[in-house]
Amino acid sequence: MMRKRSFSRVLANAGAFGAVIFAGSALPPVAPARADVPEIRIVPDSQLRFGAFMIFGSGSRSVSPSGDVSDLAVVPIEGSRTGPAHFTISYDRGNESNHVLDIELELVLSPAQAVRVRGVEGRLSGYDTDIPGYLRVQPGQAIRLTLSNCRTRICSRSFNVGGTLHVSRQFGGAEIVVPIPIDAAVISAERQRRN
Repeated sequence: MMRKRSFSRVLANAGAFGAVIFAGSALPPVAPARADVPEIRIVPDSQLRFGAFMIFGSGSRSVSPSGDVSDLAVVPIEGSRTGPAHFTISYDRGNESNHVLDIELELVLSPAQAVRVRGVEGRLSGYDTDIPGYLRVQPGQAIRLTLSNCRTRICSRSFNVGGTLHVSRQFGGAEIVVPIPIDAAVISAERQRRN
């Protein structure tokens, strides 16, 4: 059994643009890694996109894990792209045995800092995922994922993340980028017993 052997962090982003607000998350490129020892990686496959909108005072836009959008006190701009973030979490057993494993992972979406650019401030609150049992997730809440019956060197699972961007505007407009820290750790990697 393995306890907290591996750790991974990814920063996603969310943004806002002009008197028009554009929000999305530009994810940093992730270099491929080669593991000789077990490790876990989170790869951002697509960014969280809140699209472009206008706002007078304050409001919010939510994007669900399925891509549904709901607005509160914002004016949508036609043609802007919205969508959830898509991540792939992978366990690489390295050069260890080729036994069939059940791997338990812990994933944490940490609180995102509020960001102010000129007269516009953006803040992310709460996350939504399509992980069973974790539709609504508070920042800092632990999410448990299981990779069952892992028979290959690398076993993976993908999931979507949505969220709500709260924006307040005093003047002008801006593109807001709000980093979203994502941490992952291996809780256990247990060999399946033979019957």
